[in-house]
Amino acid sequence: MGDFSADWLALREAADTRARCAHLVQRLAGWLSQRAAQAGNPTAPLTVLDLGCGAGANLRYLAPRLSPCLNVPQRWICLDRDRELLAALPRRTAEWAGGLGLPTAAQADGLRIQGPAAPWEIHTRTFDLARGADAIDLDRGTLVSASALLDLVSEPWLAGLIGRCHAARAPLLLALTYDGRVVIEPGHPLDQRVIGLVNTHQRRDKGFGPALGPGATVRLAQLAEAMGFSVELADSDWLLDPNETAIQSALTEGWAAAALEQADAHPGSQRKALKASIQQWRAVRQAAIDGRRSRIRVGHQDALLLPK
Repeated sequence: MGDFSADWLALREAADTRARCAHLVQRLAGWLSQRAAQAGNPTAPLTVLDLGCGAGANLRYLAPRLSPCLNVPQRWICLDRDRELLAALPRRTAEWAGGLGLPTAAQADGLRIQGPAAPWEIHTRTFDLARGADAIDLDRGTLVSASALLDLVSEPWLAGLIGRCHAARAPLLLALTYDGRVVIEPGHPLDQRVIGLVNTHQRRDKGFGPALGPGATVRLAQLAEAMGFSVELADSDWLLDPNETAIQSALTEGWAAAALEQADAHPGSQRKALKASIQQWRAVRQAAIDGRRSRIRVGHQDALLLPK
């Protein structure tokens, strides 16, 4: 899976919002508030660096949930290499803010929202994260956040990011990292085989070197604790019910495509039979989705890293 299209990101946003761990956000907001008070500047603006921001779903989730505890201006720096997604971010976020009754104003490089207690300034930047953490501008104390990113990156890339954040005393909130757990109801004899192929495919190079894939959260915790961060993890599983047919269909299609690609690594006669079984699995799964009989649980992890 590696679909970053605007349609896919819009399709998954509701599932992401339901899945994310509110407790970690509350812990983060309390820590940020305490840090500002200890520094003698409790009203100082909060800068947030959103890595791989896409069309802004992470911002739309996090900004209003930080606001009640902090009541300070927020300055968001949203990085992505996809210019079309960056162009969509201010428009989609302005529509979202309008639905909440929050006034907005366009800016040359983003958007300004008048939050409930203080303004939120949003700036978009075209940036390819594959350049590495050393190329990212990171001011001391900046909150670094990302959603659905870590399973795509390599260990050297992740270690570089953690090292940069440690040097800058920057906390990190890293959400919705896929961890390889999938439960599908009703079950099918090929579920485990297909998801196993998908999980192997997840470790392919996604532009950062060999990806950490489903092992990303475990390695994140190991690297961060060794660097001196306090680490807290929480499940943030998607729970897709039978009425969520569009996202289930897209997810099933993506899994089947990844499994078919991975099947190419098998010998000729075995490859042909494996591909036929994957196609059969896709058809059975889609029939269950169309009949509104399908439930899918997809395992994710949220992680909060706080400097000690």
